[in-house]
Amino acid sequence: MKEIRQGKKIIIPQYDFISATSSHTLEGEVKSGCSTGEISPADLIFIEGNFPFLYPEVAELIDLKVVYLTDDEIRLKRKWKRDIDYRKKYELTYFLNRFFREQFLMAETVYIPQMEKCDLLVDTTRAEIWLTPSLKKIVEGW
Repeated sequence: MKEIRQGKKIIIPQYDFISATSSHTLEGEVKSGCSTGEISPADLIFIEGNFPFLYPEVAELIDLKVVYLTDDEIRLKRKWKRDIDYRKKYELTYFLNRFFREQFLMAETVYIPQMEKCDLLVDTTRAEIWLTPSLKKIVEGW
């Protein structure tokens, strides 16, 4: 992240969700026969994931921290499309049990802590957006 912020192109690992393997070893070396991804410098770069700004050393490199919330049924449909239709990773019973078993745990460990640290919270359930006071001043000035 430091390199991309300095205007340098970066190479990132690729993850194969079907086989649950990374293109890189734990030491950061590219595995034989695997490919990497490239990200070029840009004015805006999106980082997606469950933990992008829960780590202070990463959070300090992100200018705008956004959390996007959806209803359980929307998340379930999205995960179904991704994990069952696309990745062909789970059988139905396991998928449903995993989804409903982990929702509360994910809220406790990931979603709520990120909501407490974000600058912008988009809640599609209630069609609402919350901004930090400093971001609100910037937006009002546009």
